[in-house]
Amino acid sequence: GTSGQVLVFHDLLGMLSHPHHEEFVPRFCKQYARVGMEITNGLAQFKEEVKSGAFPGNDYSPYKMSKTEEEIFNELMTQNGTKENASS
Repeated sequence: GTSGQVLVFHDLLGMLSHPHHEEFVPRFCKQYARVGMEITNGLAQFKEEVKSGAFPGNDYSPYKMSKTEEEIFNELMTQNGTKENASS
């Protein structure tokens, strides 16, 4: 037998979505949710929206650089050789 056991919230909430973790849940653990797949799905949607340019968009970009700040930023990016990477 054991003298103790540890119940971690990752198991309790079903946070891990790797197939191995789906198959193995400790016998002493009752899963109250399966949030791992929701996290995975949310991250996949975020990735796709960033790649497609749908996010962040104007609704989620409330902060604007002044023209002077933009010029300083672009100059620093050029000096660091990263200007081309910053605009893609």
